[in-house]
Amino acid sequence: MSWPRGCALLCPLGCAVLLACALSCDEEEAQSTAEQFCADAAERLRGCGLLSEGELRCGLLLNERYVECVRPCFEAASCEDFRAQACDDADNELGLCIDRCQYEAATFDCGDGTRIDPDDRCDDVPDCASGADEQRCDELPVQAVFDCADGQRVLDGERCDGALDCADGSDEAGCPMRAMTLCPGGF
Repeated sequence: MSWPRGCALLCPLGCAVLLACALSCDEEEAQSTAEQFCADAAERLRGCGLLSEGELRCGLLLNERYVECVRPCFEAASCEDFRAQACDDADNELGLCIDRCQYEAATFDCGDGTRIDPDDRCDDVPDCASGADEQRCDELPVQAVFDCADGQRVLDGERCDGALDCADGSDEAGCPMRAMTLCPGGF
């Protein structure tokens, strides 16, 4: 499975859990829908015996479009599909859907069918033929940061993500137990 440049996989629970890792912070209602989808996905994966108890971090893309794109795939998937995707990294319909939705949600749409890496948006270099990637830059949300104990600063989304982003590890201190993918024979 390949991810566009600049797209960090923050949910280290395997490909099937990507279905459960999307939240939107654009609107309260959209966030509620995405949070419900995350809860439903976690329950479904636990029902399939593929997810341990613990907190499921669902902040992969912060994109409502991802939730809406992946929902039909999730609803059509069987436990066998989830197991194959999470435990065997199989290229099945579920995996293809995840890849397509991930790409669409993780790229900027120029409006003419062209998609660019979101890191190329608002960088003072027009990448879209229409220049759409350099418009409305003042409307982009400011990303929250976490202050490490040693004074370093990292993006807030990197806190409790299972990776040491602060040199002193303080971004992982005091984090709740995270849910883990459960595969027969390990993965």
